[in-house]
Amino acid sequence: MKDLIDRLKKKDEAALKEVMSMYKNQIFNYLNLMLGNSELAEELTQDTFVKVYFKAGSLRTSHLKAWIYKIATNLARSEFRKRKIKNLLSLSDVTDTHCSYEPALENELVVEQMLSILPEKYRIPIIMKELNDFSFEEVAEILKKPVGTVKSLVFRGRQQMKHQLALESGGIHG
Repeated sequence: MKDLIDRLKKKDEAALKEVMSMYKNQIFNYLNLMLGNSELAEELTQDTFVKVYFKAGSLRTSHLKAWIYKIATNLARSEFRKRKIKNLLSLSDVTDTHCSYEPALENELVVEQMLSILPEKYRIPIIMKELNDFSFEEVAEILKKPVGTVKSLVFRGRQQMKHQLALESGGIHG
């Protein structure tokens, strides 16, 4: 990995292509979940790797993946501020109220819709932790927050999702 980072810092285009092949789909999926807009996610994915290429010289860590996610997260946050994205999806449109992380399409839709209504401060850490398998420490590093704060944000976000699911399913408690 160090060799790849060194090549990237020297503006080696082959290194950039290698990094993109490793992380492009993950970054797109992450941004798509955060933004709920595949066209915008594609645009920000491209912007992420443009920044990776031009900012590689300032990379001060050996955690390339975390650094790339930090760039993508910052671009998404900027987009939230610039466009003030409104959450258009509502759980009331969903008939399947059973929520799990099974790969069934209905369940994925419920999870995506539940994530879309969460405030950004909860959505980002939950996506990183639960769907992208980052450790609490990695999420804390990327978001520049203490580990305890990240744990609280993930916990509170999960609680909000459970509460919303209970409301939408007629008050059924799990």
